[in-house]
Amino acid sequence: MLIGCLEGKDLITTQEWRVEEIEEVLKLAADVKKHPEEYSDVLSGRSLIMLFFNPSTRTRLSFEIGMTQLGGHAIYMPADSGWIGKGSESIKDTASVMARYGDAISIRIFPNVTGWNYGESNRVVREFARWADVPVINMECDMFHPCQALADIMTVKEKKGRLNGRKFLLSWVYHPKPLPCSVPNSALLIATRFGLDVTLLHPKGFELDEQIMEWARRNIEESGGSLEVTDSLEEAYDGADIVYVKAWGSLKYYGNPQEEKRLRVKFRDWTCNEELMELARKDAIFMHCLPIRRNVEATDGVIDGAHSVIYDEAENRLHVQKAVLMSVIST
Repeated sequence: MLIGCLEGKDLITTQEWRVEEIEEVLKLAADVKKHPEEYSDVLSGRSLIMLFFNPSTRTRLSFEIGMTQLGGHAIYMPADSGWIGKGSESIKDTASVMARYGDAISIRIFPNVTGWNYGESNRVVREFARWADVPVINMECDMFHPCQALADIMTVKEKKGRLNGRKFLLSWVYHPKPLPCSVPNSALLIATRFGLDVTLLHPKGFELDEQIMEWARRNIEESGGSLEVTDSLEEAYDGADIVYVKAWGSLKYYGNPQEEKRLRVKFRDWTCNEELMELARKDAIFMHCLPIRRNVEATDGVIDGAHSVIYDEAENRLHVQKAVLMSVIST
């Protein structure tokens, strides 16, 4: 395994990594999962600065525990969002100093921090990467969640082996709040890069960013998979090998919660239930990034049923992030 093979490389979206680079990280993650003791001191003396503008459960735990298991140290830094662009310390100064202290910087920043201006949280992450001369890892912004995407594709490969010809359903589901598009964007992009036959299911009004869709179409041309977009639940679930559900808000009314809610409540019945899963293949897997609203996004019967791999998927966050850290941090 090529530890340090991506030394100094930022991870802002998997779309900016070559498929071969992603494959190397996934191979390393699989070996770390199987033989964790062999990597217990790989990052000894190294530090990861974790800058959280938003709270977290799985992301914080998996990064902090991952660095510890690799022999390094992770510093949790809750951030006051008030200084962004408001006359306090600049991103340039902050990133430059952090890079002198730590061996990598990871950032989690949701759209509420940047005023629900689509792409602005991603711009903040990229501004850190511009000025920091150590790797910057995106722990989720308003556009991308690359570490979740890596855990997702690792889980699919574990459960399904061969990916070509497998039907991957990415489905919008109802949620009482307008959520970011980072997870569906990232899931769509990585699935289309690995030759899956992807079906994107959502009601009218919940289309993803056209730039994301253009990248996905280009990925399909290169990977040999396919991409279909539909608003038919039965058509989408029929014959699915992988069912990935996730709520996201409408870009049409991004930052306008009142108008967005008027659109969203029309689709309160868009819940993944046992009847829909019956349309999928008998050995289909059910995926969700967590946290999940039980009996809203999916029923208890699906979440706790035989199809569900959500806890394996969550565990794999730890392994892929350890592999990312070992790949990008100088050893």
